Amino acid sequence: MVRVSVFIAGIALAGQALGVFFSPQLLLAEDNHQQALAKQIMLKQRSKYDLRIRETLNLQKDFGNPASALQVLDHLFGVIKRKIKAKSQYNKEEAIRVLEVIGNVLKEEGNFEYGKNRLLIEGLEKQKNGKRFIDCDDYSSIYLAAAENLGLFLEPVYVPKHVFLRCKLKDNEDFYWEPTLASEKDFYFYKDWLNIAEDSVYPKVLNEREFQAIQFCNLGVAWYENGDYEKAIECYNRSVSLSPDFVEAFNNLGVAYAKQGDYGKAIECYTEATRKNPYYATPFSNIGVAFYRMGYLQEAVGYFEKAIEADPKYKRAYSYKVTVLMKKGDYKTAFKFIKRIRSLK
Repeated sequence: MVRVSVFIAGIALAGQALGVFFSPQLLLAEDNHQQALAKQIMLKQRSKYDLRIRETLNLQKDFGNPASALQVLDHLFGVIKRKIKAKSQYNKEEAIRVLEVIGNVLKEEGNFEYGKNRLLIEGLEKQKNGKRFIDCDDYSSIYLAAAENLGLFLEPVYVPKHVFLRCKLKDNEDFYWEPTLASEKDFYFYKDWLNIAEDSVYPKVLNEREFQAIQFCNLGVAWYENGDYEKAIECYNRSVSLSPDFVEAFNNLGVAYAKQGDYGKAIECYTEATRKNPYYATPFSNIGVAFYRMGYLQEAVGYFEKAIEADPKYKRAYSYKVTVLMKKGDYKTAFKFIKRIRSLK
């Protein structure tokens, strides 16, 4: 799942990485004129997602070593190129073969497994039992770069808390590819798995700026979890400037403001997230927590109810509502609601 979504746990703020690419300059060391010129030529020859992934790792240099991370990726890209001959056009059978090879190289050669990580630079480090655990957006970014180098056209696709891929072929033929499973999937798979509403705007194909926004949001989560809320806010603001409809970034921005005690700004951000996606329960619940912290208990209960209405499976809103009802001294209503929760289970 996308790891950028940050929610409130208990009655305290807590961060949950959801989570999505960056656009700063790539300079890892001081270069002389000839080295700089050679690097410029090399970078111009790279595909846009290949270049983007390198920029991403450089932006994450406070959390790991970009040079060693790039060594891992360059080795994997080299193995993939040796296994697949690039073409200008692919039919579906050929495209699936390319994607299967990429997935197999990541699994067998890179020791990649799907799992939670904050940033790509951290995920590229070997973790438990020699495995590298990376999230869906990082899987997608590696597939995008590898496939683009082979002439296969992929696009990132977003649904709340998850990123996957669409492969476009000639004659407007296309299909979805789930990079974490290395297999073709259809829309109904994602609809059932991620509980996507019938009238939802998702899945949404992302342009390059929108994909960058996910990575900035992830970087914001990393700074948030490190306790640097100003840098987190800076990253979240950059994310929403790149993708004004990115509701998770608005929610996370609200969490960072709330952590600083600025509940007014926090509620503004949460409200914007709910306006853009009325089925996104987390910001409704976060507004309830903000009102609770400000002492407005009845308003808090109302927003926990809105969170439940938006997503009846959002468990935290149920427990928050009971907590506030107990705080109000309304034990009768609280116990009735507890019985309702049990019946729902």
